Amino acid sequence: MNESDFNLVMRAKRQIEREAALRSFLWVGLMFCAVLRMLGIEMPYLYLLLFVILFVSLVLNSEVIASFGMVSKKDLVHLIEKHIHNDPTELAKYAASKQGSE
Repeated sequence: MNESDFNLVMRAKRQIEREAALRSFLWVGLMFCAVLRMLGIEMPYLYLLLFVILFVSLVLNSEVIASFGMVSKKDLVHLIEKHIHNDPTELAKYAASKQGSE
């Protein structure tokens, strides 16, 4: 694995951690809004704020719309295939699993 491959893997790992943190934040915000709503407290600007955060995160995490500095699945698959094809034993396992799935 060379330096650029290692950097790609590390960027993908940080991306996954960021997405998990954002999802957790959105879930907590959703639960907070639900509790406030159940208590009869209405805060329309809070709902709007959560919607905007959710929409922006969906746009920025989408591979089709805007992937600014994001590691794509295509790049990761290419990296995995490159390393599989460099190791003969892994290539044999990959070929056997492809034949078994067909």
